Amino acid sequence: MNAEGAYILEAIGREEYHKALVQWKTYAQRLRRAVEAGLLSGDQMEEARRLYEWARPLLLGARAHLQAQIDELAVAAAYTRPAPPPRRRIETRL
Repeated sequence: MNAEGAYILEAIGREEYHKALVQWKTYAQRLRRAVEAGLLSGDQMEEARRLYEWARPLLLGARAHLQAQIDELAVAAAYTRPAPPPRRRIETRL
């Protein structure tokens, strides 16, 4: 695997998704330019396919996990609203 692909794999493995995304965009642009120029080899296409097939289920799982955490926070927020301020009482003595 080339250095770009290896970096993407490592970044995903470390859960550094933003870094992986930035590198993935660079990698995809390079592949697109190679396709447009008619220079993309079968080996490069196979490497891109393997990288995609490896990363996709991991990223879908990570996204589902993060969405579950967001949902839990939304539920918890409903129970942690601040208490209303105490009522002021007027004391009168007769």
